Amino acid sequence: MKKIYLGFIALLCIVTSCKDVEYDAATYSEAVTDLTYTNPEGTREVTLSWTNPKMAGQSGIQIIKNDKDIIDIDEVVSSYYIKKAPVNEPVSYTVKAKYSDGRVSEGQTVRMNIAYEKKTGGNMIAMLVPTDYTQSDDEKDAVAWFNRNYVNTGKGILLTPSNVDNLDIEEHTACWVMCDRIGVALGWENLPGGLASTATIEALKAFTADGGNLFLTNHATQLTVAVGRIADNYKPGIFGSGEGGQNPDIWGVQPIIGNAEGQIYDHSGHDIYRGMDFVSGLYERSIYTFEGAGVKGDHNCMWDLNSYGLAPNPNVVKAWEDMTNSTVLGTWNHVVDYCCAGIIDFAPTTTFPGRILAVGLAAYEWNLGGAVNEKQNQLEKFTANCLSYVGTPADQKVAMLVPSDYTQSDDEKDAVAWFQKNYVDAGKGVLFTPATIDDLDIEQHPMCWVMCDRIGVGLGWENLPGDLASTATIEALKAYAADGGNLLLTNHATQLTVAVGRIADNYKPGIFGSGEGGQNPDIWGVQPIIGNAEGQIYDHSHHDIYWGMDFVSGLYERSIYTFEGAGVKGDHNCMWDLNSYGLAPNPNVVKAWEDMTNSTVLGTWNHVVDYCCAGIIDFAPTTTFPGRILAVGLAAYEWNLGGAVNEKQDQLEKFTANCISYLK
Repeated sequence: MKKIYLGFIALLCIVTSCKDVEYDAATYSEAVTDLTYTNPEGTREVTLSWTNPKMAGQSGIQIIKNDKDIIDIDEVVSSYYIKKAPVNEPVSYTVKAKYSDGRVSEGQTVRMNIAYEKKTGGNMIAMLVPTDYTQSDDEKDAVAWFNRNYVNTGKGILLTPSNVDNLDIEEHTACWVMCDRIGVALGWENLPGGLASTATIEALKAFTADGGNLFLTNHATQLTVAVGRIADNYKPGIFGSGEGGQNPDIWGVQPIIGNAEGQIYDHSGHDIYRGMDFVSGLYERSIYTFEGAGVKGDHNCMWDLNSYGLAPNPNVVKAWEDMTNSTVLGTWNHVVDYCCAGIIDFAPTTTFPGRILAVGLAAYEWNLGGAVNEKQNQLEKFTANCLSYVGTPADQKVAMLVPSDYTQSDDEKDAVAWFQKNYVDAGKGVLFTPATIDDLDIEQHPMCWVMCDRIGVGLGWENLPGDLASTATIEALKAYAADGGNLLLTNHATQLTVAVGRIADNYKPGIFGSGEGGQNPDIWGVQPIIGNAEGQIYDHSHHDIYWGMDFVSGLYERSIYTFEGAGVKGDHNCMWDLNSYGLAPNPNVVKAWEDMTNSTVLGTWNHVVDYCCAGIIDFAPTTTFPGRILAVGLAAYEWNLGGAVNEKQDQLEKFTANCISYLK
């Protein structure tokens, strides 16, 4: 982990005040005086202090930040504490006296610019709920799930408005704000349990100004206005908070927006839906499901895109997205036109660095009147996906490491071209060679794909070409994994599992090929269902790495996921022969291998139905090896078929994108 040092504190303080020379006794309001501030060295904490007027009738204080954000305090105080003041930019605070008859005095202003280097690398997720969240069964159930999966596992922290000042970009990458309440009135100002308090809103504003990301669900979507991401006249207008009632239908989200040719936006492959079941036959289009039969609150808090006077461009969805720098990722499950937005991804902007993912669909519901939700696993998977999506800092990029001479391999060249187009050029990835490997950093790159597929290379990681086997490269990968960085190792690079110390040399991949290959007419892929003994069959066909792929039957004894069609195939396996390690069946060599290595065998050769070999292995993090490694050593994973068009190219690319998303 690279060390982060606090920057020195540079402060510029200018105090000004404005008063007329002559005053009308009926309107004159004496102002505060002696406004100063303190800022302890090495912090971003600021305390404003002043002297209150002697004039009778003072009832409170008004503080205005940057001539825009107003903080009203309905008591007479002489100081105000700011835990996280804006840094590295000019900021002003103006203090005014408020009087019981409605008068507000002239202001006195203090200006500052705090130079401060923010720490990065915080990876915890926060959840903020009303102080009285136990009054809502939906909020209670959501909190229970978050506690179980994030707080209790050391990955999250639960906050309420009473301790919202603990929300800190230096520790938390994102914050889920949840509010789903019967009887709450329309408008963010009416959110319960302190969510609408000045302290809460200011803390959320400070967090997003620092680049923190928000996941706003249910009635909390209205906070998009409160924190200043959109104007009040664009607030959510489709709203409900009634008691609800029994409903037998399956509800979910429609990710394919629009019904005009050339104006259909398909987000079914977005990361927030990764690994979910895309169900057909319920409505006009397939949907992702959130809830089954039960007592539903029908608590929408989403956007009616026809209500904002938008000129179609060419439709109101596109007009809204262009105006707000956002993407509409979902609508009501039965809707196929452009009328409304139930899930919106508000991208970071130059003036609003934090991302906001807002989910205002009534279908997103955590308690169905106490009934078992038959789609609970889908709701939870969606939520985990959303937290993972917003929990990735905007400045983080996935990495790809290839040999310095990767242009010597058509497979490596084609893989690099795809990564360049879909990640580097899109601002989501960075390409490394051993010459630049020292720039691989967990604080900027959550995962790294190491790709090597080479004709004529010898068996053993020491023989990997283009300096992949150099001491500098191996030490950099070891340091990265020790910091918790995740690796995707494909083709001959699977041998790096030994080089970085995840497994011992005697358990290295032993099924190996690097020959010229030749023409082959078959379709090749991966078999995700391992084993053929009753009670010992491991079905990984629903794993995230296969999400959205075509599970094809009729090619071999079982259905397979396909990677390549006819062409010149290198037959470059670099995978594990599980029968060669002397493992005592427990009850079979797959299970014995998984128990010994803390891993999961996710795939084998497409035609194999027993336990003989492992072509895709997911090595889970351990206490001594914090990074996850996903190793893909199947010859079927091939990027160039002798220059021929791969009829299964879309499946190969989908699989690769899934693997990258799984690890980031």
